[in-house]
Amino acid sequence: MSHLRLPPLKRALFAASLSFIIATLAGCATRGQSSRYIPAPEDPRREQVEASINEVIRSPELQLPSVQEYYLGPGDVITLTMVGRDDVFPVNKESGGLYTVTVTENPLITLPYIGSIKVHGKTAGQLQEELRVAYSQYIQNPIPIVTVEKFYYNQVSVLGAVRMPARYPLLFGDTLLDAIFRAGGLTFGRETGGPPPGRFLKIYREKLTPKDRANMPLEELLTRIKEGDRVLPRRELIIPIEDFINEGELSYNIPLHPNDVVYIPSAGTVMVQGPVMSPGVVFLGPSIRTLTQALTEKGGLRFGAASRVEVVRTPARGEPVSYFLNSRRMLRRHQADFLLQDGDQIFVYVHPTRMFLENASKIFRSSINAGASATYNPL
Repeated sequence: MSHLRLPPLKRALFAASLSFIIATLAGCATRGQSSRYIPAPEDPRREQVEASINEVIRSPELQLPSVQEYYLGPGDVITLTMVGRDDVFPVNKESGGLYTVTVTENPLITLPYIGSIKVHGKTAGQLQEELRVAYSQYIQNPIPIVTVEKFYYNQVSVLGAVRMPARYPLLFGDTLLDAIFRAGGLTFGRETGGPPPGRFLKIYREKLTPKDRANMPLEELLTRIKEGDRVLPRRELIIPIEDFINEGELSYNIPLHPNDVVYIPSAGTVMVQGPVMSPGVVFLGPSIRTLTQALTEKGGLRFGAASRVEVVRTPARGEPVSYFLNSRRMLRRHQADFLLQDGDQIFVYVHPTRMFLENASKIFRSSINAGASATYNPL
């Protein structure tokens, strides 16, 4: 078979055309191959599922408390060092060779070379930057370091129905539960050494931060902390203990602020007197709040007790107030129960006829027991 011979020019054109056709066919094959992969259909529930996941992620139970800036104030202890220049700040041997300054009520501190500088209402980082600018006039490229050794203001008070009420250091990120655990936990009656807590706890939080107090004019400061004619520097946060502790509603486990006061009022006690099985003091609490619960705690009414019960309540200011109630109707759920308060006195009256029958029954039973023991002859 004879080979086809082409001139050089035609042979070059033929080779270029052949290359173009091969490239085109390859591109078509590639496009056809990629078109075989069909994307998966969109799930109509995808948006709903993503919304549910985002809602869970944003829930208070999963939120870490944000770290708050700490502003210097009276009582704080700070240390100052200058990198590479030990001659700037005098050495204090008692503090391990560091220059220590205790912040006082005076908002200014005096430092070598630069003189007085204000520290109240500033963070350690802000003070560090101001020192860098001030010392740049005397030192080339100064690098001051400010460290807070003692956070005087960064404390929290835990008072009320806890095992160890006191003032505790507050670490950044601490929550309400952290403060309660640090105070030994809540008390729940005689077993834990104190009365059980009431239905609500309270957090008293300062309205102004140290930075606000340091930088705010007196007139504006008074305006911010006054409500009408009263000066109230703190606001009150109320949290239900039953939902928070018993039901585990962690949304109430809020981050604490410096100098917060956590007050857990005790549920208090009531006195039960009269014909009940064991008269005496009853500790109120989450499980004992009403009249029938208090009577049941003391063993219930005796047979000789009257249905009429008097609850005497003495307010902080004013005369005692008496509430006359039908305890047996309440015990049978024929009448709404009565909610008790700390310091209430419960007087259970005697029913003459029922008490006579009760005493007669005791005498009759004692006579039978005495007769049975007298006729008993083992010999």
